[in-house]
Amino acid sequence: MTADRIPSADSVVGYEPSLGRVARTGTRGELSRGTFRCAAEAAAEGRWEAAAELIEVSVAEADELRDVYERWPAAILDWIRDRGVVPDVIDDALARLSELIGAEAMSGIQAEWPLFTAAVRRAAHSCRTAQPSAVAEIERARLQWMGVHDRAVDRVSGMVDVAVRTVGEDSLGDLWNFLMSDWYDLHARRYSLAAQPWQDSAHQLMIAIVDGFHAHLTGTGRQGDIEIIDEPTRTGFRFAPCGSGGRSVDSQITGGAPRAAAPFGFAVTTEPHDWAWNTVGICSYCVHCCLLNEVMPIDRLGYPTRVIDAPTWDAAAPATTCTWWVYRDPADVPDDIYRRVGRDPARRTVDHGASHE
Repeated sequence: MTADRIPSADSVVGYEPSLGRVARTGTRGELSRGTFRCAAEAAAEGRWEAAAELIEVSVAEADELRDVYERWPAAILDWIRDRGVVPDVIDDALARLSELIGAEAMSGIQAEWPLFTAAVRRAAHSCRTAQPSAVAEIERARLQWMGVHDRAVDRVSGMVDVAVRTVGEDSLGDLWNFLMSDWYDLHARRYSLAAQPWQDSAHQLMIAIVDGFHAHLTGTGRQGDIEIIDEPTRTGFRFAPCGSGGRSVDSQITGGAPRAAAPFGFAVTTEPHDWAWNTVGICSYCVHCCLLNEVMPIDRLGYPTRVIDAPTWDAAAPATTCTWWVYRDPADVPDDIYRRVGRDPARRTVDHGASHE
């Protein structure tokens, strides 16, 4: 919708080269606030074009999720079959999952995607024609996306749970390596110090975090708000909770039914694994964040690209907040970050100052 739009002088969106598309622009404080929230506020203030641009860019923010949430469930099923799990076992596990999350979720995100884009078109039109209903239409679009997103997350998390139930917890790292092999290659090429200075990489990594987690509708209010934390050696992005992996551990965004609890019982780690921060209670969905941001970059580049303090499941006291850190110099990443994913800090290939050359 917004890909071909030429932003106005006071536009709240613009072309972002690292994403290859239009994205939000603004200060850190502005970008820490959810896109739907900002669109509704702009409409309430009579900033009609800004409101329309913001609601339209929510589709661009969500599009990567549409892609992977549609592809991954089928790929997971193929991966399970390739490991020799008998069809009856798979069918029983899929029937259980369908009963838990419902037929609408099992139909996949692509089937529901047009409902979201239609809601966005209505909201954008109401803004550009200065309709009194504009704020309400923006909220309808947010609620539409939240339903689509959450059902898609349940489907992906449920399929990962099926893999754990049928193949085993020890294979979970291999599953995510299979699903993300293309991401690994792109990530390693882009964020190598041979490709670009670390200050450019750090900036791009932070842009991707903010853009992606707006679409996950982080926070208990599900607006996509992010707390941005500045420290001397790093910048943090805190989600309280994340709207995706957070569904496994947080009762407030799941109607009192976190997916790691009954009746869902979606798998969390029961033993330490390098690919899950050697921590018990990591939801199986969150494992991919450890691999993509810490394990794979350390192995290929010599340093993690982002460091994550992940949520953990404990039925009595779940830790639901997730924080992602981007270091200003990868040489400053502490040794224990390497050790917690089973890596020797001697793998570090950067010296202080090398990332700024």
